[in-house]
Amino acid sequence: MKHLWILLALLAFASCKKGGGPPKDAPVPVELVAVETGPLMETLRATGTLDAEESVDLKPEVEGEVTSIQMTEGDTVKKGELILQIDESKQTAAVAEAEAEFRLTEETLRRADMLLSDGTISKQEHDQTHAAFRRAEASLNLARKRLTEYTLTAPFDGILGRRNVSVGQYVSSQTVLVSIYAMDRMKLNFSVPERYSARVKPGQTLNLTVAAHGDEKFSGEIYLIEPEVDVETRTVQVRAYVPNADHRLKPGMFANVTLSVGTKDSALTLPEDCIFPHTGGFAVYRDAGGVAELVPVETGLRVPGRVEILSGLKAGDLVARSGNLRLSPGRKLLPYRDWE
Repeated sequence: MKHLWILLALLAFASCKKGGGPPKDAPVPVELVAVETGPLMETLRATGTLDAEESVDLKPEVEGEVTSIQMTEGDTVKKGELILQIDESKQTAAVAEAEAEFRLTEETLRRADMLLSDGTISKQEHDQTHAAFRRAEASLNLARKRLTEYTLTAPFDGILGRRNVSVGQYVSSQTVLVSIYAMDRMKLNFSVPERYSARVKPGQTLNLTVAAHGDEKFSGEIYLIEPEVDVETRTVQVRAYVPNADHRLKPGMFANVTLSVGTKDSALTLPEDCIFPHTGGFAVYRDAGGVAELVPVETGLRVPGRVEILSGLKAGDLVARSGNLRLSPGRKLLPYRDWE
């Protein structure tokens, strides 16, 4: 039995010596693709934040007790629509007092005009009476203006946020009553690197996506490029308007922005899976008469699925798209196209 096992081992060794696998220099099956030339759009990607076109925290200009609330949280309101009323009884009395003083000075001035015409009073006395009338008129106008400050209305068309006060609560000029947002059009705030600042202009269109709506794209238009470059980040602040009639975009949302900043008319490109890291850069395997040639390349722009080749290749060169892990310089190639 021992001799049988030795015999079997010798037969297996002999089989291995003859070569049970493929020859060492067997051609490697590869898919070859050609370097293409054509227009390539240069795209800038950035991140930004959405804000309402207009938003404000409503605060009263006066102190007092809230007597009525006409708003409903989350409702749409029109400009000038009543939101909240503060107790105005004291100010109403102040208006009545100012009106009485105004009427008195008005009558006094009327009599002074007649007395001046017949020489009964001097010009100086008449001027003093006229000045008193003007003071009373100004006091009345101020009192009436102050009376309007007890009634709060919507400053623009918008949507109300959370209400922060209740009827009977005493409020001051520091109390935030409610926030209001104009959301039919949003503002998108983002920044671009300084080197792109000359290629971004008002009127350019852009696309953006937000996490809440997956891959759905929204469009916008740039309206502002900040004149100043941030000296710490070396970026320029940019703003764009984004239509939002359905109010699906919300203030504070994080946005991924895509912006075209130019087109190269005759760019050399390859599928991005043709290139691989090599000695601090990138390289490809080019078909050199049926054998693999290692070619270092310099890459440029990247778009989904493709990469620009700045140097190392020319249009029409055939490059291995698959099998790179099995290739080495000088290895024979076995091209095929429909490999699965």
